[in-house]
Amino acid sequence: MTTVENVRVCRLCGHIDAVENSGRCPSCDAFSGLVALPRGEAERIARRHRRRAVSRRLVRVAAVVVVVMAVALWVVQVFWDRGFRPPEATTQASASVAPNVWGQVRRTPQNTGFTPEPAPYPHRIQWTFATAAPLSGTPAVADQHLYLITEDGRTVALDRQTGQLVWAYDNGGPSGSSPAVVGDDLIVATRPGVIAALRRDQGTPRWTTSLGHAVLASPIVMNGTVFIGAADQNLYALDVATGEQRWAFATKSWVVSAVAYAGERVITTSQDNRIHIVGAETGRVRLIYETGPGRHVGTSAVVQGNLAYFGSFRGRVWAVDWRGTTYPLERWMLFWQTNFFFWGWRAKPPVQKGAVWSARIDGDVTQTLAIAHNTVYAGTHTGQVGAFDAGTGAAQWKTHLGVRLTSAPTVAGNTVLIGTQAGAVVALDARTGNPQWTFQTQGRITASPVVAGGVMYVASHDGTLYAVK
Repeated sequence: MTTVENVRVCRLCGHIDAVENSGRCPSCDAFSGLVALPRGEAERIARRHRRRAVSRRLVRVAAVVVVVMAVALWVVQVFWDRGFRPPEATTQASASVAPNVWGQVRRTPQNTGFTPEPAPYPHRIQWTFATAAPLSGTPAVADQHLYLITEDGRTVALDRQTGQLVWAYDNGGPSGSSPAVVGDDLIVATRPGVIAALRRDQGTPRWTTSLGHAVLASPIVMNGTVFIGAADQNLYALDVATGEQRWAFATKSWVVSAVAYAGERVITTSQDNRIHIVGAETGRVRLIYETGPGRHVGTSAVVQGNLAYFGSFRGRVWAVDWRGTTYPLERWMLFWQTNFFFWGWRAKPPVQKGAVWSARIDGDVTQTLAIAHNTVYAGTHTGQVGAFDAGTGAAQWKTHLGVRLTSAPTVAGNTVLIGTQAGAVVALDARTGNPQWTFQTQGRITASPVVAGGVMYVASHDGTLYAVK
């Protein structure tokens, strides 16, 4: 007769011992799980526990691998702006910066507002084009045509030599934005939030996209992408060939000014005291710069080299190195370091990442700056125009015009052109700030004067576009 061998097995961990042994389980140190069973059944229990133990180890290893990969991906995205990327642009088309062309709102994607062409002395008006509503957007000029978005709900193409209407497109709503010339297309934005690409030869739409929210900003087009902000506090990147959204970046207030393009980044401002620098291809934040309480930034940034320039309320012009990166917890640490300084617990105030210089000027800077000749030009609501060294912020000259300035300055050659509440374009010597001449209209001027092909184009709130030679 076969004798069945009994052994002692721990039901908690599967350890097998001789049945004569007593006391705790030598493996898990437990009393309660010990039972005497035939060896075959005990070995089945042991095998089951071994399989469970192996499974648990594999799950733990997999969890560690997932965590490590997630951290690595986060580090790659945050520190180097790599990793998962939105759909790429289908073309590399950009707004034109050719000679005798003013292709988008501030001419260059860096928003410089500069053309090397000299500003013409206003001897005579070559032609005018009248509309039924004030004109508040800068025109675009390319080839034989001038393009203008009007407040009476149209986009119009005019003959550059005569001012005669070539075609008109019904926007479906008013707009104070400026169009952008990109190859054979014209990118336009309307206040109801519709972005459209029109064929420049006939004014018919190639595509339209509705953002669903009001748009006050002008489009900037670079490397196949339309960058434009909206009232839903987002900056959008649209494919210039299709109008499809590539990505959206959320700010904390309305985005009403054009972005500035800097390397592989775009710089956006909203109606608060921060500028956001985000990856042009990814839409992920790279750097945040804060100007402080009450110093709202309502204008576009301007870029030259490694520096971005912008103005703010409370009379400040700022220069920031846009190449830095804001890392997690850095803003929180800066907040407390600043408080420690004000409480007297820190000897020196902290230096915000990206800070290069800031300079004072009399009055709120409510219009975008211009940059040329290594000089930054700013105008204020009190009527002061100032010129600052782009590298150091040292004031080169300041001129008080005695009237509120309502347009961003344009630099044409060695002349600074700026519009006023009184309806005049004032020309100043870019090197000295001395007034040179004035061109008068019948309405205030909020659109920057444009110089292209020896002609100055002035859009006025009197509803008239002036071509001045």
